[in-house]
Amino acid sequence: CVLATVLLCLAPKNYFVDAKISSGKAHLSGARTEATLAKFAVSASSFVSIDVNLTAYGMYENEQHLKFHVYSDEDWPKVRKSPLCAEKIKYAEKVLPVIFDYQGLQPDDRKGSSKKSSKVEMYKARIQTEVENPSPNRRNQKDRSRYYYFAIDDCSLELANHDAGVPDMVYAIRLLNAYRDKKGEPVFDHLPADEDGIGLLLVLSIAFSTFLAVILFYKFARTIGGEVHVAILVVMAACGFNAISALCELLHRMAFSKNGIGVYSLDALSSHFEALSDSMVALILLSIGGGWTLPSDVVGGGLTNKSANQFWQGVRNPAGSLLDLISSGGGSGDRKGGILALTIIAVHAGLAQWGRTFDDDFDTYHALEHPPGRALMTLRFVLGLVFVTGVGMVRSGGRCPPSLMSFL
Repeated sequence: CVLATVLLCLAPKNYFVDAKISSGKAHLSGARTEATLAKFAVSASSFVSIDVNLTAYGMYENEQHLKFHVYSDEDWPKVRKSPLCAEKIKYAEKVLPVIFDYQGLQPDDRKGSSKKSSKVEMYKARIQTEVENPSPNRRNQKDRSRYYYFAIDDCSLELANHDAGVPDMVYAIRLLNAYRDKKGEPVFDHLPADEDGIGLLLVLSIAFSTFLAVILFYKFARTIGGEVHVAILVVMAACGFNAISALCELLHRMAFSKNGIGVYSLDALSSHFEALSDSMVALILLSIGGGWTLPSDVVGGGLTNKSANQFWQGVRNPAGSLLDLISSGGGSGDRKGGILALTIIAVHAGLAQWGRTFDDDFDTYHALEHPPGRALMTLRFVLGLVFVTGVGMVRSGGRCPPSLMSFL
């Protein structure tokens, strides 16, 4: 409770106001005739309420060809593969015109504007609509939760060279997952359908991780003044980081359900604490795979190649070597293992920060649709190979008793 209060106090106050879900810039051209504004998951037997505000810094000269399209996840792969704009729009579930209204000369608030006092002709358009899920116009469409993609496009840009007549645009799109109650009244929720059940999962994660951390801390407290295995400290840290990550994401989710934005700082903290927890688990598995917890006379060489054995010495005990390296200020301990551990932690932190560059509502650290998620999967595959190799070396070392074979 104290940690939750501190995190909420650190969060920017303006995040807790009713606001849009997504915003950004959109500039169309002959080379890029469409711009995807947002993606949103809609629950089964419900609908999505859409409210889009577009601002153009100058007149859109060929406005009659500017459209707002909605695509479902069944057709989105076909949309992405289609090379021409005219082919993409054939898969749209819904199409609406974009009509700008002149707002007069207003200060140019774009970043990088040469003169802050300069003014520009401002045009604004607003699109408000609803999309049913499943679509009443598609009889064979299954009633399930599905993603919808929202985009603006101008297919005429492919046919005529009038890029100069296309102004810079910014958008603010607000999406609500909605269903109708027994009285037929709409009930709105900012949370997308792909977040269903996540709240309960986060609560369970907090409870389980905290429970394990408390047990390990109790064991650690009982050994104060004596010896304690480094594995207890590392696993306790992993559980603590995981609990804090889940708490931050839960608070972000609660705020998001009310305002459609959540708290960016909490979501970012969740990503980085999760990365720390993952790196701690990776260090423990590598250490165990290298025979860290086994007697020294059991851990065999297994490999005859000198360079391979030297490499493995650096990964045999990365968790313990890291603590030795930190406690000694780099003056003692296994530097190879400590440097390897720091590298693993830094790579996880870098992937978590890379995931923050994608404009998603929730943590994309593990999302396979983005490069950071795919890179994380590749990293885990490589570390898994190292783990299996380490176990094989210990088993084939010639000194591993049969009683330990089943454990390895």
